[in-house]
Amino acid sequence: MSFHGLGKIILLGEHAVVYGYPALAAALDRGVRVAAVPTPAGGALRVDIPSWNLRITADDDHPLAVALCAIADKLDIGRPPLTLVGEAQIPAGAGLGASAAFAVAISRALIDFRDRKIAAAGGSAMPATLGEVTSAANASEALIHGKASGVDVALASNGGIGVFRKASGLRPIKAELRVLIGPSGASRSTSTMVERVTRACSNNADDPRLAELGSLTDHGTNALLGGDHVGLGTSMDRAHALLAELGVSTPLLDGLCEAARRAGAYGAKLTGAGGGGAIIAIAPREKESDVLAAWRAAKVDGFVAKVGG
Repeated sequence: MSFHGLGKIILLGEHAVVYGYPALAAALDRGVRVAAVPTPAGGALRVDIPSWNLRITADDDHPLAVALCAIADKLDIGRPPLTLVGEAQIPAGAGLGASAAFAVAISRALIDFRDRKIAAAGGSAMPATLGEVTSAANASEALIHGKASGVDVALASNGGIGVFRKASGLRPIKAELRVLIGPSGASRSTSTMVERVTRACSNNADDPRLAELGSLTDHGTNALLGGDHVGLGTSMDRAHALLAELGVSTPLLDGLCEAARRAGAYGAKLTGAGGGGAIIAIAPREKESDVLAAWRAAKVDGFVAKVGG
């Protein structure tokens, strides 16, 4: 049996969401899937995800080993002799929610292991709740990203598309969208970008740039619900400009966004923390191949994902 966590994109509202503003976000149609098998000879709790070139034990000095331990401790299961063998369909460190997808998949696998062990001993385990999964996964995200909003875990565990607020969580909406995603290949640190925004706005939630990012989320959501992709693209373009003002874009990300617009996209922006990672764009169906070709010319292999539903 395998367990999954989904990747995500932020269409609008990243960074502002940390300060209580809304974010329009969507789970991808791909992510991370893991299965638990006994570790040979009763060895350590470990994770093996070949597509990320990741082979770690709970004792290793590695961010995802720390995350693994945080999940195990939250679930109070110690360090069982398990190997969590995984397959990742999204790149790590690209702003696509890979760490949350990892955390949700690992949490689900360890909860299943715990409950099976209880049942084998003649006990009665309560079915795992979504709240338990997200609580365990958020323990991991807090260590990896610091001041995280919670939106990545909400989407990794729930799927779909919705408007997220820290105070109320994810409010699902009924919408479908095709999104072009371009992983830039440039590494970045989410916690560093969050701190950069904190300094740029003096940790003030009333900073007008944060307020406008929140307003753009509202406008963009209404455009999406009304099938107005031009309006959504315009909101995305403005959001990227504001994120650049806050210091989380880069010349590479700016160039990839501009290349998408020249190729016919309705709009393009960075997604996630910025500083590297990925960009997203929406475009008429007949222009999608042109956008992907423009990115390939810049040595970025993009792809089309479906979100919502």
